[in-house]
Amino acid sequence: MRFGVCLADRNDEINRWLEDNPLVLGGGAIVLGLVLLGSGVYELKSGVTRDKKGRVVEGQMGKTLSIVRIVIGAAICLFGVYKLIA
Repeated sequence: MRFGVCLADRNDEINRWLEDNPLVLGGGAIVLGLVLLGSGVYELKSGVTRDKKGRVVEGQMGKTLSIVRIVIGAAICLFGVYKLIA
């Protein structure tokens, strides 16, 4: 129980720091989004995608997984740009 309380207090401090420094949060989100976007585009072009356990996913399911990664990467990039502007 004590560990959960300590972790929650630490998260509050980190969240306050990120609220005071939106450039760090926005920049980090943009980098993460670009990595996801780039890996999705690469996997879509190569036709071979890997799932979270490292197994090869090919065919329509592989394309779908690549497109999902591209969409989520773009959404994270948009969030990063929003945080930089706001």
